[in-house]
Amino acid sequence: MIIFKKSLGLESWLSIASLGLALMFVLLVLSFYNFLIGSEGKGPERFVDVRGVVIKTLSISGAPSIILALISFGLSKNYGNKFSGILLSLTGLILIIGMMTSIALVSNINSEFFHPTLLIVPYTFILGGIAILIIGCIVYLKTKKGIKNREI
Repeated sequence: MIIFKKSLGLESWLSIASLGLALMFVLLVLSFYNFLIGSEGKGPERFVDVRGVVIKTLSISGAPSIILALISFGLSKNYGNKFSGILLSLTGLILIIGMMTSIALVSNINSEFFHPTLLIVPYTFILGGIAILIIGCIVYLKTKKGIKNREI
């Protein structure tokens, strides 16, 4: 069993949570888009409230992921944190790649189930992913060597 010399700070835990929520958001969006496409490309056999599901997915995982990333940045912007910077950069990459994949899936959705929010959400979160990637790089590069990070 490995024992850590130093416990993780709050900003590191928030970065881990942000990464997990971003991964959950991408997987939920991709699985919902695949559900709308259906097994034969005709879509589901029953009525689906597309807008309701998208709003629920956003409020459960998409928006909290970005909020936690910003809070983590706010906590570590003065002294930096390599671990948080790497996790935030990874969060941004996951959002960018996942949303680009979802844009590719939108063209396969039957027009009966298409709603404009299916295109608005991926483009919005690509911009959010780019912002989180930049924030992660700033936090990583701001880390000062030789200066101990503050301990809580």
